[in-house]
Amino acid sequence: MELTLKTVTELITKALEVEPGIIQESTRASEVEEWDSLGHISILSEIDKIFNNITERCPDLASANSVKEIYESLCDSMNS
Repeated sequence: MELTLKTVTELITKALEVEPGIIQESTRASEVEEWDSLGHISILSEIDKIFNNITERCPDLASANSVKEIYESLCDSMNS
């Protein structure tokens, strides 16, 4: 799967089980009720399924609190 902001947005939407369109490229965790600590674990789990356990190589994902921060952390990890 290609890493794009759209891909990350779709992964987060799926992980949080929210309606399409709720999660946008500019969405922050504080703006979505479902994006609590358990929701964040669901996001990381979904990312791991698609990107081959990348969270082990990308510790910044644990503290990323927006779609953009998750995307940037993934990009940094994949490019290093």
